[in-house]
Amino acid sequence: MRENYTHVLPEIMELLKNHEECKSIMITSDDIVLEKQSGLKMFFDFRESMSRAEIDLCNATDPEKEEMRIISELIGKNKAGVVLDIGANVGMFSMELYQDHPDMDYYVFEPIPATYANLLRTMKLNKVNPGKMHPFNMGISNEKGIFKFYLPGESEAASLQPVDDAFYRKRSDKFGNYTGSVEMSEVECQVTTVDEFVQENCLPAVDFMKIDVEGNEKFVLQGAGETLKKYHPLVYCELLRKHARRFGYCPNDVIAYMKGLGYVCRTIRNREVIDIESIDDSTEETNFIFQF
Repeated sequence: MRENYTHVLPEIMELLKNHEECKSIMITSDDIVLEKQSGLKMFFDFRESMSRAEIDLCNATDPEKEEMRIISELIGKNKAGVVLDIGANVGMFSMELYQDHPDMDYYVFEPIPATYANLLRTMKLNKVNPGKMHPFNMGISNEKGIFKFYLPGESEAASLQPVDDAFYRKRSDKFGNYTGSVEMSEVECQVTTVDEFVQENCLPAVDFMKIDVEGNEKFVLQGAGETLKKYHPLVYCELLRKHARRFGYCPNDVIAYMKGLGYVCRTIRNREVIDIESIDDSTEETNFIFQF
């Protein structure tokens, strides 16, 4: 035990001493849970090729911390009340916002059933108010129906189009050992549009939308056209050229579409929000803000 296992514990202790974000790692017979300095908790899912908890542990600082701070401030200034988290995975984005804005109503969408179960697990772990955090096992696009999703070894890369990145397709066992094989499961999932969901659930408004759907962002926004025109929500959207290419468009098509609705595209650079007219090969940012 000492030679193979317990010697790792003091090494982890030293790691935590020099880590800005991670407060502790709790090991029980059921879970291994990382707690951040903010109090946010996430479990290690070693079946993933890289779980969110592992990413946080590997980075001495949270690379998205500054973006989250700015987004939280913008939401506060806009006095947002209703949030749509589209492509939630296990829900860490909404959990982060919930810490700063527990009175907002969060509608959280994750189409993959196994990942959705982990979303519910994360909500329970962090003891969120079920009256404020509303999870939905469905995807969002520009059409309503049952659609085929492609699920690689890394659930955050699940998409309506298969990913070609070899790392995301690695298969792991429950101990986190790579098996040497690759995975690309096909899962049928329920899908709706933002406009349909808003109407069917009689939402009083939509104030903020976060979209991270591995390339399907253009079609999510197309299916939210009436909501964007009526409520002018702040939109925080991932746009990657490699993902968009798999769906047959380029990120500048999204900028043009949103501009046609009266939105300005911005991004966060050097801790400041700046306007951006287009995305090209020199653009390093992957997340963009659309403000009306």
